[in-house]
Amino acid sequence: MRAALFASDAVALDVAEYLRSSGEWELACVVSNPDRPKGRGQKMSPNAASEWALKNGVELLRPPKTPSPEDMERLRGLGADFIIVMAYGHILKSCVLEYSEYPCLNLHASLLPDLRGASPIETAIALGRRRTGVSLMRISPGMDEGDVCAAKEILIDGFDTSATLRAKIGKAAAEVLKDNLRGALDGKIKFLPQDASCATYTRKLDKSDLLVDFNTDAIRICDRIRAFGCGIFEYKNMRMKIGSARAVDCAGVAGECGKIICASAEGGLKILCANGAIDVLKIQKPCAKMMDAADFLSGFSFDVSEPLKSFKNRSILSGPEKIFL
Repeated sequence: MRAALFASDAVALDVAEYLRSSGEWELACVVSNPDRPKGRGQKMSPNAASEWALKNGVELLRPPKTPSPEDMERLRGLGADFIIVMAYGHILKSCVLEYSEYPCLNLHASLLPDLRGASPIETAIALGRRRTGVSLMRISPGMDEGDVCAAKEILIDGFDTSATLRAKIGKAAAEVLKDNLRGALDGKIKFLPQDASCATYTRKLDKSDLLVDFNTDAIRICDRIRAFGCGIFEYKNMRMKIGSARAVDCAGVAGECGKIICASAEGGLKILCANGAIDVLKIQKPCAKMMDAADFLSGFSFDVSEPLKSFKNRSILSGPEKIFL
């Protein structure tokens, strides 16, 4: 049987490789998003799933929006029997969901009904979660609301970034598919409804989520930096990036949140937060490269007389968060 994989993110590459090389299935095509501008030069570039398909000689379809009935006819022409979706990025129309006699299956990067929506990987890290996972579900019209037939739990350690957790989830997704795809298609595995009362929802992230709120717990700030790749703070109208940081105790140190309590090559850059302080390990100023904080502070001096500005962060989750900690 031949699969069509709808994917636009690197998290789906292990699944793509499994479908291509398992011997049990054939990969008819990859359906992904069109090229988009990337980097400083805003050069049009393929996403990770498209790049993988091009490299491996797999038929690639890139409709400008969610696939239309005409796009689905192209899938039929390629002999696709069923559809697997993972991190595709679009709500699918009925012409996709009703493509064949087989269920349209989605691998979602969380333990549903937790962390439905657009950013389950980053949100899990940013919230300081200790576990997450991947779920195999039958797609329904609602956002990640479909019945689930299999799931695999994944532990999140204190050093995981969105990239390392994405790799863990991608590997687990391929394992879940290997163990359950045949049964899901044949109807031999039972699909169970999600408990909607326990559902939590993530949202699409944007650049404002990188801004640091020093009125937040120091551990949570470090979690967000790991999740989003960096944190941004403002110093004398310059926006500086924190590449990595750790939370440290600052018992007995008084001052306003955002106060720089140390800024030297020997002592590092430490900034007071609502609970503790962050010790900045890597930092970057505009038009420069990311540097170790000690090297940066050898050639840059901070004025410590005024606290750094805090930016109020929007909530990245809705729903009963306490259930899943």
